[in-house]
Amino acid sequence: MSYAVELYVDPATEAVVRQVWDRLAEAGVSASMRESGYRPHVSLGVSDGLDLEGAGAALEILARQWPPFELTFSYLGVFRTSTATLFLGVTATRTLLALHAEFQARFQPYAPGLWAYYRVDAWVPHCTLAFDLPLSQVPTAVAIAQEIALPITAQAVALGLTVVSPTSSESLRFFPLGGGTILTVT
Repeated sequence: MSYAVELYVDPATEAVVRQVWDRLAEAGVSASMRESGYRPHVSLGVSDGLDLEGAGAALEILARQWPPFELTFSYLGVFRTSTATLFLGVTATRTLLALHAEFQARFQPYAPGLWAYYRVDAWVPHCTLAFDLPLSQVPTAVAIAQEIALPITAQAVALGLTVVSPTSSESLRFFPLGGGTILTVT
């Protein structure tokens, strides 16, 4: 079991991403995101272990200190290993990089086994459109995703703490940026 901290975007941007997830599923290319319980997001970090109480308290403080801010999804990209991950790339602004660095500093003491992909010096901010994509499906997936009019200007509105596996995501806590009601998902 792994834990992820996700940065969530405004409902209009979520709807655009979900439309792509639906198109990819309907075309038989990939239903990985639509059917796994994920919400459109930018992952700030993933860890194989977590002190849930300590991490939750740290994330609550972090979220209260950061007001909502603008994100720009500016390009399509593919992470390629034996399978592929198709994503919307986020422009790495000073604000986004500062949030990520502060997140890492606060979260790392509670998260042994933080994945190297999410470390400050290696992180590629992105919103996943499909994962575990067979390489033969990449051209079709890209063609579908290219229907999105880029750039997309979004608002980062909340942090979420989730339990993730290769096939699913389950929300545990939701922290609105700038304060507000902290929700525990049951």
